Amino acid sequence: MFGTHNHGEEISADTYATVMRHQFNLESLGERLQKIEDATIIMKDKWRRGDEAMRDFTDTKVDQPVNYATLAEIV
Repeated sequence: MFGTHNHGEEISADTYATVMRHQFNLESLGERLQKIEDATIIMKDKWRRGDEAMRDFTDTKVDQPVNYATLAEIV
């Protein structure tokens, strides 16, 4: 049998195996959550940069005066 850290009580092999399986599952979930968090941070950074690029693009186009002669040549 296995001793526990808290009370010195012994537990069965089945209980110990169950506890170890749950611990492994929790560690796996922790790793998956960390990967999700990392991916979220990356996506937020990409969106932020995309938003900044879009603002830069729209700001430069809106703030610049229109050259109607050039516009007429293009159209």
